[in-house]
Amino acid sequence: AAEYGIESIDYLFPDAKNVNGTTPEFLDRNQEWVKVVMAGVHHTPFSRIKTTYADITEDEARAKGYIKGNRKTEEVFGLLRRTTTPTTVYKKQKMDRDDIIDITDFDVVAWLKSEMRGKLDEELARAYIFGDGRSPLSQDKISEEHIRPIIKEDDLFCIKWDVTPGADTDATAKAIIRGAIKSRKGYRGSGSPIAFMTEDLLSDMLLLEDGIGHPLYADEQKLATKLRVSRIVTIPEEYAPADFYMLIVNLNDYNVGA
Repeated sequence: AAEYGIESIDYLFPDAKNVNGTTPEFLDRNQEWVKVVMAGVHHTPFSRIKTTYADITEDEARAKGYIKGNRKTEEVFGLLRRTTTPTTVYKKQKMDRDDIIDITDFDVVAWLKSEMRGKLDEELARAYIFGDGRSPLSQDKISEEHIRPIIKEDDLFCIKWDVTPGADTDATAKAIIRGAIKSRKGYRGSGSPIAFMTEDLLSDMLLLEDGIGHPLYADEQKLATKLRVSRIVTIPEEYAPADFYMLIVNLNDYNVGA
């Protein structure tokens, strides 16, 4: 075997450099939608939220669009004067103090806190829109009586539009776009809403073509204009229920207490 002038020459090699600085980067799901939700919801400095109508009759309620079909006035009145009380949502981590002292390359406590804040915001955003996905029997379940998921809201407060899937993805995408446009006649939210959907559905819509192969929508903004929304925000596939296609909402209409 050949002998070299320096044994264990690798000891002399420089240490590997971290290309992203000293702080490790997180590998995580798409978090852009979380920022949109947390920045978009309406905040009030109160812990208990209620909506009360002092006087209501069936005719008055029907004129404002509160009663659909043969809904009973008492049922509607009960929903309109409901109260939402606070709940606690927490994220917990644990580290040995000796480990904290030994890690000198970066502030591990600040790094861990940023991870906890991000995951807490993600959990809250998911609870606001879909619910936390846990079984009602789970001890960790975020109560939907305290944080009310938008897509599970009563028909009195949101429009649920049924879409019949087509023979292929193009037909289904067209049916969803048509449903989004047709359902807007009952929308009573403020301003221009946002459309939340999965990346797969967005791709199916952007791939729609006319009879000679030209795209129906050149980019996301053209599609957003067609859907009558200000923008499109994509959400992780695993958060969307099986029967969910799209949520159109102005987040300023969703109130979060302190």
